[in-house]
Amino acid sequence: MSRHQSLAALEEQALEHLAELHSGRADAERHAAFAQWRAQSPAHAHAAATAEALWNALPRTRAARRHRQGAPGRVRRGLPLAIAACLAVVAVGLALPTLRPGGYADYRTQTGERRLIELADGSRVWLNSDSALSEDFSPGLRRLRLLRGEALFEVAKDPARPFVVEAAGGRVRAVGTRFDVDSRGPRVRVDVSEGVVQVDSAGGQPVSLAAGQRLSYRERGAPGAVQPLDLYSASAWQRGKLIFNRRPLGEVLDELERYLPGRILLTDRDLGRHRVSGVFDLDDPAALLTTLERLQPVRITRLPWLVLIRPAPRGPGE
Repeated sequence: MSRHQSLAALEEQALEHLAELHSGRADAERHAAFAQWRAQSPAHAHAAATAEALWNALPRTRAARRHRQGAPGRVRRGLPLAIAACLAVVAVGLALPTLRPGGYADYRTQTGERRLIELADGSRVWLNSDSALSEDFSPGLRRLRLLRGEALFEVAKDPARPFVVEAAGGRVRAVGTRFDVDSRGPRVRVDVSEGVVQVDSAGGQPVSLAAGQRLSYRERGAPGAVQPLDLYSASAWQRGKLIFNRRPLGEVLDELERYLPGRILLTDRDLGRHRVSGVFDLDDPAALLTTLERLQPVRITRLPWLVLIRPAPRGPGE
């Protein structure tokens, strides 16, 4: 175990101690045990101080903790640290909005917003939630840069002026077609619903994609293999829907998170592999999680800028 991992483990232990001390069931013996744990070494003392600072940074969760006072069962291992770490990330993101790509984009959408853009050449772009796009048209080239998020392009035919979308070091080139580019995280995904496009990434040879095909690439490295595309569900967001057919819950939550403020935290790794099927209405973002809770065996806890997804409690005899 590295020094960094050791410190992280100590901080998690300290937060577990704090969770017990704030549960309403802690007696003098437990308080003494934490004091003894803290005194074991300077690393323990440092972890305790860090954990207390993180705990104190969560003032709005105290009502939820009071609500759980007296409830049977122990605190889920690692949950306090996950809450604190996630809120810390959200706080930094809110405090530094100018660091996000797309601050000076020509077109932007906020979280939960979808927008239709009519370009000067007659092409149309549907910009998905929390996305940013820049336009640079010239007499010989129609160039756009997807700085973050996702966009669906419906390209007006103009053989004299190729239509190029740049994202994360790659280029998608089309003449007259309909395709989607999703640039979130380390991978860029290209879906083609009409016509043919050419995908050039920094780490491989150009690849042609036809209607009904999908390709992913990274900023560096060879692109992935061409995959078949479900045309009905792939661009459903443009119609105001999200459609999932036996998708892992972890992937479903990644999709839902882009339409909601804050972060979604799944506290159970095994639950993340649970398969989900359903249709979600993007025109009612507040109902997305309610629909999920109705369809799946999960319990949802809403905190400021954070949503916790946990396994639903089992009934007697289950």
